[in-house]
Amino acid sequence: PQAVISLKQGAGRLIRDETDRGVLVICDPRLFSKPYGRRILASLPPMKLVRELDKVLSFVAADRKSLRAAAAADSGRS
Repeated sequence: PQAVISLKQGAGRLIRDETDRGVLVICDPRLFSKPYGRRILASLPPMKLVRELDKVLSFVAADRKSLRAAAAADSGRS
């Protein structure tokens, strides 16, 4: 139970509101191979689940690009 609570708290700190974006990485194959691992995953807030590194890297690259564009737009208003 403590592992579930700690993981949920960590996920909650990563994404605090609907405008936040982030990647929660859990490198433990037991999440998919053991019944308790699946229960831990089920206890997390709704989020997209991927197991391919290239998808994570694409997400991060796209997010960085959109953040740069937003920062450039904000600096142009000043």
